[in-house]
Amino acid sequence: MTEALLAPARAIVDPAVGSLCTACVLLVEHEGKRDTYATGSLCPDSGAGPDAPCTPSSVFDLASLTKLATTALCLALVRERVIALDMPLRELVPDFRGPGKDRVTLAHVLTHTGGLRWWKPFYEEAKSADEAVWLAAQEPLAHEIGAFTYSDLGYIMLTQGLATAGGAPFAELIRERVVGPVDATTCSFGPRPPAECAATEVDATWRRRRLRGEVHDENSYAMGGVAGHAGLFGTAADVAALARVFRDGAVIGNELAALARREHARGENVRRGLGIALRAPEGPMCGRWSGADAWGHSGFTGTTVWVDPAIDLTVVLLTNRVYFGRDNADELYRFRIAVHEAVSKPLAGAGA
Repeated sequence: MTEALLAPARAIVDPAVGSLCTACVLLVEHEGKRDTYATGSLCPDSGAGPDAPCTPSSVFDLASLTKLATTALCLALVRERVIALDMPLRELVPDFRGPGKDRVTLAHVLTHTGGLRWWKPFYEEAKSADEAVWLAAQEPLAHEIGAFTYSDLGYIMLTQGLATAGGAPFAELIRERVVGPVDATTCSFGPRPPAECAATEVDATWRRRRLRGEVHDENSYAMGGVAGHAGLFGTAADVAALARVFRDGAVIGNELAALARREHARGENVRRGLGIALRAPEGPMCGRWSGADAWGHSGFTGTTVWVDPAIDLTVVLLTNRVYFGRDNADELYRFRIAVHEAVSKPLAGAGA
Protein backbone atom coordinates (compact mmCIF):
# COMPACT_ATOMS: atom_id res chain seq x y z
CA MET A 1 0.00 0.00 0.00
CA THR A 2 2.79 2.46 0.85
CA GLU A 3 4.40 1.93 -2.55
CA ALA A 4 1.09 2.87 -4.17
CA LEU A 5 0.96 6.02 -2.01
CA LEU A 6 4.42 7.03 -3.20
CA ALA A 7 3.66 6.59 -6.89
CA PRO A 8 1.67 9.81 -7.46
CA ALA A 9 4.16 11.80 -5.40
CA ARG A 10 7.05 10.81 -7.65
CA ALA A 11 5.58 12.91 -10.45
CA ILE A 12 5.86 15.93 -8.13
CA VAL A 13 9.24 15.13 -6.62
CA ASP A 14 11.17 14.37 -9.81
CA PRO A 15 10.67 17.76 -11.52
CA ALA A 16 11.73 19.59 -8.35
CA VAL A 17 15.20 18.07 -8.44
CA GLY A 18 17.56 20.49 -10.12
CA SER A 19 15.48 23.58 -9.39
CA LEU A 20 14.18 23.42 -5.82
CA CYS A 21 16.82 20.99 -4.51
CA THR A 22 19.44 18.54 -5.71
CA ALA A 23 18.42 15.67 -3.41
CA CYS A 24 15.10 14.49 -2.03
CA VAL A 25 13.95 11.58 0.10
CA LEU A 26 10.28 10.86 0.71
CA LEU A 27 9.32 8.31 3.36
CA VAL A 28 5.72 7.18 3.82
CA GLU A 29 4.55 5.03 6.72
CA HIS A 30 0.99 3.68 6.91
CA GLU A 31 -0.48 0.92 9.05
CA GLY A 32 2.95 -0.24 10.13
CA LYS A 33 4.32 -0.50 6.60
CA ARG A 34 6.92 1.82 5.15
CA ASP A 35 8.32 2.72 1.77
CA THR A 36 10.91 5.28 0.72
CA TYR A 37 11.68 7.06 -2.52
CA ALA A 38 14.99 8.85 -3.06
CA THR A 39 16.13 10.80 -6.09
CA GLY A 40 18.71 13.34 -7.20
CA SER A 41 22.32 13.66 -6.11
CA LEU A 42 24.01 14.89 -2.97
CA CYS A 43 26.31 17.59 -4.32
CA PRO A 44 26.63 18.56 -7.98
CA ASP A 45 29.13 21.24 -6.92
CA SER A 46 32.53 19.72 -7.70
CA GLY A 47 34.14 22.04 -5.19
CA ALA A 48 32.41 20.22 -2.34
CA GLY A 49 32.40 16.74 -3.88
CA PRO A 50 32.46 13.93 -4.53
CA ASP A 51 28.89 13.78 -5.78
CA ALA A 52 26.83 10.63 -5.29
CA PRO A 53 23.25 9.51 -5.91
CA CYS A 54 20.77 10.36 -3.19
CA THR A 55 19.53 7.14 -1.55
CA PRO A 56 17.21 6.30 1.35
CA SER A 57 20.28 6.18 3.59
CA SER A 58 21.54 9.63 2.61
CA VAL A 59 22.12 12.02 5.50
CA PHE A 60 20.57 15.49 5.64
CA ASP A 61 21.09 18.51 7.87
CA LEU A 62 17.83 18.29 9.83
CA ALA A 63 17.91 21.93 11.00
CA SER A 64 14.96 22.65 13.35
CA LEU A 65 13.85 19.02 13.37
CA THR A 66 16.56 18.96 16.05
CA LYS A 67 13.95 20.59 18.28
CA LEU A 68 12.00 17.32 18.24
CA ALA A 69 14.90 15.56 19.91
CA THR A 70 15.42 18.42 22.36
CA THR A 71 11.74 18.39 23.28
CA ALA A 72 11.87 14.61 23.70
CA LEU A 73 14.81 14.93 26.10
CA CYS A 74 13.02 17.67 27.99
CA LEU A 75 9.82 15.64 28.37
CA ALA A 76 11.79 12.54 29.36
CA LEU A 77 13.26 14.53 32.25
CA VAL A 78 9.78 15.82 33.08
CA ARG A 79 8.53 12.25 33.17
CA GLU A 80 11.25 11.40 35.68
CA ARG A 81 10.33 14.51 37.74
CA VAL A 82 13.83 15.91 37.36
CA ILE A 83 12.26 19.07 35.95
CA ALA A 84 8.69 20.34 35.55
CA LEU A 85 6.86 22.12 32.77
CA ASP A 86 5.77 24.91 35.10
CA MET A 87 9.24 25.60 36.47
CA PRO A 88 10.79 28.99 35.62
CA LEU A 89 13.35 28.80 32.83
CA ARG A 90 15.82 30.69 35.00
CA GLU A 91 16.00 27.68 37.33
CA LEU A 92 17.58 25.84 34.42
CA VAL A 93 19.46 28.83 32.98
CA PRO A 94 20.55 31.08 35.88
CA ASP A 95 21.70 33.86 33.53
CA PHE A 96 18.15 34.28 32.23
CA ARG A 97 17.27 37.27 34.40
CA GLY A 98 15.60 40.58 33.75
CA PRO A 99 12.21 42.28 33.69
CA GLY A 100 9.42 39.72 33.35
CA LYS A 101 11.74 36.77 32.87
CA ASP A 102 10.85 35.12 36.17
CA ARG A 103 7.42 34.40 34.67
CA VAL A 104 8.80 32.50 31.67
CA THR A 105 8.42 28.76 32.24
CA LEU A 106 9.74 25.68 30.51
CA ALA A 107 6.30 25.19 28.95
CA HIS A 108 6.51 28.69 27.48
CA VAL A 109 9.76 27.73 25.75
CA LEU A 110 8.29 24.52 24.30
CA THR A 111 5.21 26.36 23.00
CA HIS A 112 7.14 29.44 21.79
CA THR A 113 5.10 31.73 24.03
CA GLY A 114 7.86 32.98 26.34
CA GLY A 115 8.11 36.45 24.84
CA LEU A 116 11.48 35.69 23.29
CA ARG A 117 12.86 37.28 20.15
CA TRP A 118 12.73 34.78 17.31
CA TRP A 119 16.40 34.98 16.30
CA LYS A 120 19.58 36.98 16.64
CA PRO A 121 23.05 36.53 15.05
CA PHE A 122 24.88 35.38 18.17
CA TYR A 123 27.49 33.75 15.93
CA GLU A 124 28.94 37.19 15.28
CA GLU A 125 30.10 37.27 18.92
CA ALA A 126 29.89 33.79 20.41
CA LYS A 127 32.85 31.43 20.26
CA SER A 128 31.27 28.58 22.23
CA ALA A 129 27.95 27.12 23.32
CA ASP A 130 28.22 28.74 26.74
CA GLU A 131 28.77 32.16 25.18
CA ALA A 132 25.80 31.74 22.85
CA VAL A 133 23.57 30.68 25.75
CA TRP A 134 24.75 33.65 27.80
CA LEU A 135 24.00 36.04 24.94
CA ALA A 136 20.56 34.53 24.45
CA ALA A 137 19.87 34.82 28.17
CA GLN A 138 20.75 38.53 28.14
CA GLU A 139 18.19 39.35 25.46
CA PRO A 140 15.25 41.30 26.91
CA LEU A 141 11.80 39.94 26.30
CA ALA A 142 10.52 41.18 22.94
CA HIS A 143 6.89 40.07 23.11
CA GLU A 144 4.10 39.58 25.59
CA ILE A 145 4.41 36.33 27.53
CA GLY A 146 1.73 33.95 26.31
CA ALA A 147 1.67 35.27 22.75
CA PHE A 148 3.03 32.90 20.12
CA THR A 149 6.31 33.92 18.46
CA TYR A 150 8.46 31.14 17.07
CA SER A 151 11.90 31.45 18.63
CA ASP A 152 15.24 29.70 18.50
CA LEU A 153 16.44 31.46 21.65
CA GLY A 154 14.64 29.27 24.15
CA TYR A 155 15.98 26.10 22.55
CA ILE A 156 19.47 27.61 22.42
CA MET A 157 19.26 28.10 26.19
CA LEU A 158 17.94 24.54 26.68
CA THR A 159 21.27 23.30 25.32
CA GLN A 160 22.80 24.30 28.63
CA GLY A 161 19.72 23.95 30.83
CA LEU A 162 18.97 20.33 29.94
CA ALA A 163 22.63 19.37 30.19
CA THR A 164 22.65 20.74 33.73
CA ALA A 165 19.41 19.00 34.64
CA GLY A 166 20.49 15.72 33.05
CA GLY A 167 23.96 15.78 34.52
CA ALA A 168 25.78 15.13 31.23
CA PRO A 169 26.79 16.94 28.04
CA PHE A 170 23.83 17.77 25.81
CA ALA A 171 24.96 15.65 22.86
CA GLU A 172 25.47 12.66 25.15
CA LEU A 173 21.98 13.04 26.62
CA ILE A 174 20.41 13.26 23.17
CA ARG A 175 22.30 10.16 22.07
CA GLU A 176 21.62 8.05 25.16
CA ARG A 177 18.15 9.26 26.10
CA VAL A 178 16.51 9.92 22.73
CA VAL A 179 18.06 8.81 19.42
CA GLY A 180 19.46 5.58 20.86
CA PRO A 181 16.22 4.36 22.47
CA VAL A 182 14.10 5.13 19.37
CA ASP A 183 16.65 3.44 17.07
CA ALA A 184 17.46 6.55 15.06
CA THR A 185 20.65 4.69 14.31
CA THR A 186 22.42 7.20 12.06
CA CYS A 187 21.19 10.39 13.74
CA SER A 188 23.85 12.49 15.44
CA PHE A 189 25.28 15.95 15.69
CA GLY A 190 27.90 16.95 13.17
CA PRO A 191 30.30 17.35 11.73
CA ARG A 192 29.55 14.35 9.55
CA PRO A 193 31.62 12.87 6.70
CA PRO A 194 30.80 15.10 3.73
CA ALA A 195 30.48 12.22 1.27
CA GLU A 196 27.42 10.82 3.08
CA CYS A 197 25.61 14.16 3.31
CA ALA A 198 23.43 16.24 1.05
CA ALA A 199 25.18 19.59 0.57
CA THR A 200 23.45 22.79 1.61
CA GLU A 201 24.16 26.45 0.93
CA VAL A 202 27.25 28.33 -0.15
CA ASP A 203 28.08 30.52 2.84
CA ALA A 204 29.52 33.42 0.90
CA THR A 205 29.99 35.88 3.76
CA TRP A 206 31.16 34.01 6.87
CA ARG A 207 32.54 30.52 6.30
CA ARG A 208 33.12 31.20 2.59
CA ARG A 209 32.46 27.70 1.30
CA ARG A 210 29.64 25.37 0.36
CA LEU A 211 28.45 23.60 3.47
CA ARG A 212 28.40 19.84 3.50
CA GLY A 213 28.51 17.73 6.65
CA GLU A 214 28.70 20.84 8.83
CA VAL A 215 25.61 22.48 10.25
CA HIS A 216 23.98 25.12 8.07
CA ASP A 217 22.62 27.17 11.01
CA GLU A 218 25.18 29.82 11.94
CA ASN A 219 24.37 29.99 15.65
CA SER A 220 24.57 26.23 15.99
CA TYR A 221 27.91 26.24 14.17
CA ALA A 222 29.24 28.85 16.61
CA MET A 223 28.13 26.52 19.41
CA GLY A 224 30.29 23.72 18.02
CA GLY A 225 27.46 22.21 15.99
CA VAL A 226 25.70 20.91 19.10
CA ALA A 227 22.61 22.92 20.04
CA GLY A 228 19.04 22.46 21.10
CA HIS A 229 17.61 24.34 18.13
CA ALA A 230 19.65 22.88 15.23
CA GLY A 231 22.61 20.61 14.55
CA LEU A 232 21.35 17.06 14.14
CA PHE A 233 22.00 15.17 10.92
CA GLY A 234 20.07 12.09 9.93
CA THR A 235 18.17 10.03 7.41
CA ALA A 236 14.45 9.91 6.68
CA ALA A 237 14.26 6.74 8.78
CA ASP A 238 15.88 8.61 11.68
CA VAL A 239 13.24 11.33 11.47
CA ALA A 240 10.45 8.75 11.39
CA ALA A 241 11.99 7.21 14.50
CA LEU A 242 11.98 10.58 16.28
CA ALA A 243 8.30 10.98 15.38
CA ARG A 244 7.58 7.87 17.45
CA VAL A 245 8.24 9.92 20.57
CA PHE A 246 5.15 12.03 19.99
CA ARG A 247 3.09 9.48 18.07
CA ASP A 248 3.62 6.36 20.19
CA GLY A 249 5.01 7.69 23.48
CA ALA A 250 8.52 6.35 22.95
CA VAL A 251 10.94 7.76 25.56
CA ILE A 252 8.33 10.07 27.15
CA GLY A 253 5.32 7.79 27.73
CA ASN A 254 1.80 7.96 26.36
CA GLU A 255 0.53 10.57 28.82
CA LEU A 256 3.16 13.16 27.92
CA ALA A 257 2.90 12.30 24.22
CA ALA A 258 -0.82 13.05 24.35
CA LEU A 259 -0.10 16.26 26.24
CA ALA A 260 2.43 17.29 23.59
CA ARG A 261 -0.14 16.78 20.82
CA ARG A 262 -2.73 18.91 22.61
CA GLU A 263 -3.18 22.56 21.64
CA HIS A 264 -1.32 24.78 24.11
CA ALA A 265 -0.97 27.98 22.12
CA ARG A 266 -2.66 29.70 19.22
CA GLY A 267 -1.47 32.58 17.06
CA GLU A 268 -2.41 34.02 13.71
CA ASN A 269 -3.41 30.83 11.88
CA VAL A 270 -1.03 28.90 14.14
CA ARG A 271 -1.63 26.14 16.67
CA ARG A 272 1.16 24.69 18.78
CA GLY A 273 1.60 21.70 21.01
CA LEU A 274 4.63 21.04 23.19
CA GLY A 275 7.56 21.28 20.80
CA ILE A 276 5.45 20.47 17.73
CA ALA A 277 3.25 22.34 15.26
CA LEU A 278 -0.40 21.38 14.95
CA ARG A 279 -2.58 21.56 11.86
CA ALA A 280 -3.35 25.24 11.19
CA PRO A 281 -7.01 26.31 11.39
CA GLU A 282 -6.96 27.62 7.81
CA GLY A 283 -5.05 26.90 4.62
CA PRO A 284 -3.49 23.71 3.28
CA MET A 285 -0.33 23.65 5.47
CA CYS A 286 0.31 19.91 5.11
CA GLY A 287 -2.37 19.28 2.50
CA ARG A 288 -6.12 19.66 2.09
CA TRP A 289 -6.70 16.05 3.08
CA SER A 290 -4.92 16.23 6.44
CA GLY A 291 -7.03 15.98 9.56
CA ALA A 292 -7.40 18.53 12.36
CA ASP A 293 -5.23 16.36 14.63
CA ALA A 294 -2.25 16.28 12.25
CA TRP A 295 1.03 17.50 13.71
CA GLY A 296 4.66 17.86 12.73
CA HIS A 297 7.66 20.13 12.38
CA SER A 298 9.82 21.65 9.68
CA GLY A 299 13.46 22.63 9.29
CA PHE A 300 14.95 25.61 7.45
CA THR A 301 17.15 23.47 5.20
CA GLY A 302 14.04 21.91 3.63
CA THR A 303 13.15 19.09 6.02
CA THR A 304 9.69 18.17 7.34
CA VAL A 305 7.79 15.46 9.15
CA TRP A 306 4.01 15.31 9.46
CA VAL A 307 1.86 12.71 11.17
CA ASP A 308 -1.89 12.41 10.56
CA PRO A 309 -3.42 10.11 13.19
CA ALA A 310 -6.84 10.06 11.49
CA ILE A 311 -5.43 8.07 8.57
CA ASP A 312 -2.43 6.55 10.37
CA LEU A 313 0.01 8.32 8.06
CA THR A 314 3.55 9.53 8.70
CA VAL A 315 5.32 11.47 5.95
CA VAL A 316 8.97 12.50 6.08
CA LEU A 317 10.14 14.79 3.29
CA LEU A 318 13.84 15.68 3.24
CA THR A 319 15.35 18.09 0.73
CA ASN A 320 18.43 20.31 0.56
CA ARG A 321 16.43 23.28 -0.76
CA VAL A 322 19.00 25.82 0.53
CA TYR A 323 21.55 24.40 -1.94
CA PHE A 324 20.26 27.06 -4.34
CA GLY A 325 19.92 29.77 -1.66
CA ARG A 326 17.30 30.90 0.80
CA ASP A 327 14.80 32.60 -1.50
CA ASN A 328 12.67 29.58 -2.39
CA ALA A 329 10.61 29.22 0.80
CA ASP A 330 7.32 29.82 -1.02
CA GLU A 331 8.23 27.30 -3.70
CA LEU A 332 9.16 24.77 -1.01
CA TYR A 333 5.82 25.34 0.75
CA ARG A 334 3.84 24.68 -2.44
CA PHE A 335 5.99 21.62 -3.18
CA ARG A 336 5.45 20.17 0.28
CA ILE A 337 1.68 20.66 0.06
CA ALA A 338 1.55 19.00 -3.35
CA VAL A 339 3.55 16.00 -2.12
CA HIS A 340 1.41 15.59 0.99
CA GLU A 341 -1.80 15.86 -0.98
CA ALA A 342 -0.62 13.29 -3.50
CA VAL A 343 0.16 10.84 -0.70
CA SER A 344 -2.85 11.46 1.55
CA LYS A 345 -5.66 11.91 -0.97
CA PRO A 346 -6.40 8.18 -1.43
CA LEU A 347 -6.35 7.55 2.32
CA ALA A 348 -8.67 10.46 3.02
CA GLY A 349 -11.36 8.92 0.83
CA ALA A 350 -11.06 11.66 -1.76
CA GLY A 351 -10.49 9.21 -4.56
CA ALA A 352 -7.35 7.65 -5.94
